[in-house]
Amino acid sequence: MAPGRGRPPKPTAIDGELMTAVRKALLHVARDVSVPTRRYPAASVDAPSRTRTEPQALDLAVLAVQAEAALEIIAAEQVAKAREHDQLTWEQVGEGFGTSAQSAHIRFGRTRAAAATTEPARRSR
Repeated sequence: MAPGRGRPPKPTAIDGELMTAVRKALLHVARDVSVPTRRYPAASVDAPSRTRTEPQALDLAVLAVQAEAALEIIAAEQVAKAREHDQLTWEQVGEGFGTSAQSAHIRFGRTRAAAATTEPARRSR
């Protein structure tokens, strides 16, 4: 794969299995960080009076964006490990992300972990 220029574009198609796993993981994270839940009608034709409990959609969307930022930091940590333990070059890192060595270095070269562990802002009601 020839390296492209700049930051790799966001994918337009994501594997269905990955999307399912990420959606499940997001719900687990929501539970772990105590995102408030609400009762909603269950999507069941057989039992229209049944309800399900889940986080409100906007709260889940905010959490997803916060998780995206956390995953960027984790990706940077993993790139640093790969460079240290596997002796990967910036060219190899860039190749893995479909970008140039310079873009990979700009994206992952700075240690992001230092600024990572602050208390996330919660949406007020």
